[in-house]
Amino acid sequence: MRKRVSRVEYIILLSICMGVSFGCASDQSAEYAAATQEITQNPSQEEQETAGETIEERKEETSVQESDSQEESTEAYFPEDQLRKNEERFFEEAEKQGIDRQTADTYLQILTDNNIFQDGAMALTGLMIDDIDNNGQEDMLVMVLDAQETPIYGSGSLWFYMNEDEPYCFSEEDCSYYGWFDVFWYDIDNDENVEIVFSAQGTGCGAVGDSYKAVFKYRNHAMERMRLPTDFEEDYDCGLGINVFQEPHPDSYSAYCDYMKEQIYFQAENSRVWELSDTEKTVGGNVRGFYNLCVVEYEGKNALQASEYLSAEGGIVHCVGIAKFIITWEADGTPKVADWWIETDNG
Repeated sequence: MRKRVSRVEYIILLSICMGVSFGCASDQSAEYAAATQEITQNPSQEEQETAGETIEERKEETSVQESDSQEESTEAYFPEDQLRKNEERFFEEAEKQGIDRQTADTYLQILTDNNIFQDGAMALTGLMIDDIDNNGQEDMLVMVLDAQETPIYGSGSLWFYMNEDEPYCFSEEDCSYYGWFDVFWYDIDNDENVEIVFSAQGTGCGAVGDSYKAVFKYRNHAMERMRLPTDFEEDYDCGLGINVFQEPHPDSYSAYCDYMKEQIYFQAENSRVWELSDTEKTVGGNVRGFYNLCVVEYEGKNALQASEYLSAEGGIVHCVGIAKFIITWEADGTPKVADWWIETDNG
């Protein structure tokens, strides 16, 4: 009997404990829910700021996406719009060069009749109007580039309109037609015909970047391309190969040009990150070919001068000198380097 009573008491006691336990758990759950609701409804200042930043970031991201979308839509290609842009740029460039509107209208009509812009497929990127052959009549140089796709190189052309002759078109896949160009004309080979020296800057960085060079001769109402000495070595002008050697003396170098079969010694500052060698060693060379083409007088005649950037042990940024070349042409059109030297900051 006592055991039965004890079991009943145990059961009652257990029921009371379980009730208290459930009650505590229920109260804790309610407190947690209330606290969670309070935090959600009343976030801390830090959480508010974080949430605000997140919202702003999302707004900014959305804004950027919308801006990009708008930019893409505004940059969509339409042939009629490109023709209008070409016309506007033509007149702007002509005005900068002192060409009156009537003359500009005449030359633009010539381009329109020749459909040089290919119904809006080509963009005008360069224009030069001048009397190139010095006969009293304006000539025209026109550069165009693919308007639908704008590759770094190629997909464009350079047009020469000389007097009443058929226009001459120059197009090379290694040439950039973005409009970064330099051009001058002179009788550089002394044959009483004018030569047009053209350089188109590419996108290469470091040293002198890169540029495409071409020389054209206007003779007998026709245009023909002349060769440079470097054209015999590579398809693309990489310059005349030069090896730069560090000599076993402080700030001393030499440069060997295989074309000239000659080595020139000169002074320039060593790179301080390299130790001086006990023997002569190759540390650099020419970088990216000819640049800074210009007309000079050589032995009483006209000649073309070209430069090459020389780097040494400190890499491309370590310029130790500039090689200078005098270029002339034989009567049959064969080019040659008549002389060369090296200029440095040391003189």
